[in-house]
This record gives sequence, C-alpha cells and structure tokens, in this order.
Amino acid sequence: MNERRPAVLLVDDEVKNLELLGAVLELQGLATTLARTPQDALQLLRTIEFDTVVTDVVFDGCAEGALVLAAARELQPRAVVVLMTGYPDVEAAVAAIKAGAVDYLKKPVDPIVLAAFIHRALQEKAVEQEELAFGDLVDILSAMVANTIERVDPYTAGHGSRTRKYCRFLAEALGLERPRIERLELAAIAHDYGKIYLDDLGFLTKKGPLTEDEFKAVQKHPALGAKKLGHHPQLVEVRRVIAEHHEKWDGTGYPYKLAGESISLSGRILAVAEVFDSLATKRSYKEVWELGRVIELFDKGRATHFDPSVIDAWLPMLRTHGERWIRQPLSDLKAAGLKVEA
Repeated sequence: MNERRPAVLLVDDEVKNLELLGAVLELQGLATTLARTPQDALQLLRTIEFDTVVTDVVFDGCAEGALVLAAARELQPRAVVVLMTGYPDVEAAVAAIKAGAVDYLKKPVDPIVLAAFIHRALQEKAVEQEELAFGDLVDILSAMVANTIERVDPYTAGHGSRTRKYCRFLAEALGLERPRIERLELAAIAHDYGKIYLDDLGFLTKKGPLTEDEFKAVQKHPALGAKKLGHHPQLVEVRRVIAEHHEKWDGTGYPYKLAGESISLSGRILAVAEVFDSLATKRSYKEVWELGRVIELFDKGRATHFDPSVIDAWLPMLRTHGERWIRQPLSDLKAAGLKVEA
C-alpha cells in the first residue's frame, strides 16, 4: 500500500486544461506537479526528481516547450518526456523524438489516454533493467515500434509481426534452439526501428522509387536501429541480427558488407523473411508481387543474396503457404482501419 507513485511534471499555460489533466493523472496513480510556465518547470526540474515530464510546446505564441525538453534531458536524463501540441506534424514529431521525447501528442489530450501512455512509457524505460523478463522485452519493443515507425508510415502496419512469424517458421525448420529463436523473433519485430532516426523520413511515404542519395541514407537504418535499441544484456544478439538484416550472402549487402557465415544464421533468416513481406506489401510505387515471381526471385537469389540453406528451407514453405501469406498485409491494413486502394 506504500508503493511509490511515479512522479509527473505537467506543464501547460492553459490553466483549466492543466488542472483537469493533473486531477485525472492523480486518480490514475500518478503523483502530479503542475507548472504554468517553462520557467516554473525549469525551477522544478532543478529541485524535484520526476519520472515523467509532460509539456505543451507553445506558450504565449513561442515554442518554449523545447526549452523544457532540453532542460529535462540535461537535468533529469532518465525522465520520460512527452510533448503536447495543437499543431502536430510528422517532421516535428520526429524531431521531438530525436531530441529525446518519447512521443508528440495532439491536443486536446484525453487525460485517461495520457495516463495510460505514461504508464506504458515508464515500462518502456524499464527495458534497460537487467532483471527484466524476456517476455516483457517483447511487449515493450512491440509498443516502441508501433508508436514510432508504424505511426510515421501506417502502411507498414503488421510488417514486424508478420516477419517475426516467418522467421519463427524458418528457424524451427533449420533446427535453431529456443533461446535463439526468441531473440530472432524480437529482432524481427524491431528490425526497422532505426528508420525513425534517419535525417529525412520522406522516403517512407514517397510516391516513387528512391533516388541514389535517398537509398544511401536508408542504408544507415540497420546500424542505427541496433545502436538505438538500448543496452539490455538480453539484447546483445538482437542488436547484431538487426544490424545484419540487409547483409547478403555474397558480401554486397549493407551496412558492413559481411558475407557468408560471417553473417549470423539469424541474420540470414531475417533477410529472407523481411524481403518476402516487403514484396507482399502494396506501396505507392509498386504492386504486390505474384507468388510465381516471388519464388523466382528467391530461387535466383540463392547463394548470391541469400544463404542457400535458408532458401532450401524457405521455398517449400512458399509453395505450400505463399498464396495465403501474400494476402496477409492487405488483411492487416484493413484490420487497422486504413483505406486500401483497389
């Protein structure tokens, strides 16, 4: 009964909104301190330890919420920071995340939703705790992906979970032991996480193929994802697999141009599963590939792009289940409530 409640600093110059949010957060088990100006917030950050800082972006016409974010990062780097604004856009949200915020919420903010979000964000921060169970890591990283890369590009909804499934099928067929399969599945979930940290995210929703410069920029995302995933000891292998998922058997992949068995078997499996789901997903610049064309690509890529042993396990699965699997991305988009063009 004496369990410590997470401490939240709530900053907003709209007094009624501030008091309403504060009251509801208190009822939701959060110890809330209110500040009406960035200057008040900075003073509180110097004197009180907070688990979470929730701040508006614009105060009296000036975007001073960035000052609160910067002060929180400097004075209390372990605090979770959430920005609120009435004028959100993708670029601003990405900039906020890069600067250290965990999310960028549109006002008016539902206080119940905000409370739930804070509790989840605090759980995500716990990913660094060494005693965290592996199942909790899976839940946390799934939420991180859903609230970053899939929010910027909703048409990737389900990509991680589908890739995870195909990785599991392949890993089992190739005889990987259970702990390695679990870590491979986690890498599959989070393999594209690094994209949120690229300088320009316009390529995610670009209506057309990438330019040479854009493709070079995209090639940074495997290493970025591995770096940004955190330092939990159970994520060592996961980070390696994420960094390798665009390497190729013949050494022509990226980012490190690894070849053959210098790429982990898990990385070689993820490379196959990720390519398949990308081919099965309709984008603005391409249609879903027909199964025969997909099988031909994997067959031709054997011993060049892909590990021959992985392809030998994969092709029989495709011939048996491929037609159904190719339809899955469309089903996932419809389930997510997204309009799908005919």
